[in-house]
Amino acid sequence: MRITYRMMTSRYSNNLNNLSVDLDKLNTQVATGRKYARTSEDVSSAVRGYQIRRNLSKVEGYQDNIKHADAFLTNSESTVGQIESSLAEATDKILQGMNGTQSEDTRKIIATELRSIQSQLLETLNTNTSGVYLFGGSNNEKPFVVVNDKLQYNGTNLDDLNEGTPAEIELLESLKKDSLYVDIGLGVSFDQTSGEVERNSVFNYSVPGVNFVGNGINSTTVSGEDVSNNLYDLLGRIATEFEKAEGDYSHDTVDSLYGLYQSNSQRTYQTTTEIGAKTQYLEFMTNRYETQNFNLEKRQTQVEGVDAAYTYIAFQSQKVAYQAALQMGQSVVQQSVFDYMR
Repeated sequence: MRITYRMMTSRYSNNLNNLSVDLDKLNTQVATGRKYARTSEDVSSAVRGYQIRRNLSKVEGYQDNIKHADAFLTNSESTVGQIESSLAEATDKILQGMNGTQSEDTRKIIATELRSIQSQLLETLNTNTSGVYLFGGSNNEKPFVVVNDKLQYNGTNLDDLNEGTPAEIELLESLKKDSLYVDIGLGVSFDQTSGEVERNSVFNYSVPGVNFVGNGINSTTVSGEDVSNNLYDLLGRIATEFEKAEGDYSHDTVDSLYGLYQSNSQRTYQTTTEIGAKTQYLEFMTNRYETQNFNLEKRQTQVEGVDAAYTYIAFQSQKVAYQAALQMGQSVVQQSVFDYMR
C-alpha cells in the first residue's frame, strides 16, 4: 500500500489535534482542580458530586439559620440583662422606701424614680432589632403597650390572663407558644390534620415576653385587693403606695407588694437560663455541622478532584509531547511556495 502525502498530513493533523485536546483538558484540570468540566465527561462522578454539593448546600443553609438564631439570642440575652438591672435597681429603691425612717417627701421622690424605671422597663421590653421585636413573638408591632394604666401584650390585657376558664388558658398558651422558629436540620415535619409545621421539628429561638413579665391578678396578697402579677403594673402599684400621704401609707401593703414583685422577678432569671441553654444547643449544632461540612468537602475532593501532583506532571509531559509534535511537523508537512509569500 502506497502512503501518500495527503494521508501523512491527515494523520499528523488528527494526532496533533488529539494532543491539543488532551493538553487543554489537563490544563483545565490543573487550573480548576476538578476531574471534569462537563457532566458528560464522567457521568458517575458527576451524579455523586451533585449529591454531595446538594448536601453541602443544605448544611450551609442550616449554618446560616444557626448564625441568625444565635445573633437573635445574643441580643435577647443582653436585653434580658438590662431588664434584670432595672429590676435590681427597683428593688434597691423599694427597700429604701420601706425604711421606717423615710419621710413622706422622700417616699414620693422614690416613687418618681420607680416610675422612671417603669418607663425604662416598658421601652426595653419593646426592644426592636432588624425590624423584629425580641419579645413579641411573631407580632410585627410593639408587643407591650399601656392602655388605661394597664399593660397589654399583643393586644391582650395581661390581667385577663388568669388561667381560669378554658378560654383564658387556651389564649395564654397560644401567646406563650407564639414564637419565632427556624430550620436547623431537625427534620421539619407537618401535622397531618392542620397542615402546620410541628414545633418540635424546628428550633424556637425567641422568648415571648409574656413568659417572664407575668400575667393575671393576685387577690390574696394585699388584703383581698386585685393586684396585677406583671412586673410593670406591680412597680406602678408600689409607686402609688409610696405617693400616699403619711396617714394613708401602709408599710404592710408595700411589704406584701414587694414579696409578689420579688417572686415574679425570678422569671427573668429563669429566662436568662433558658436563653443560655438554647445558645449552648446552637453551639453543639454548629460544631456538628462544621464536622459534617469538613467530611463532605473531603468526599467532594475525592469524587470530583484530581491528584494535583500527578495531574501537573501529566500536563508537563503532554506539553512536551505537543511541542515535539509541532517540531516533527516541519519534516512531515512539506513547505509550499505560498509559505514564502507576503
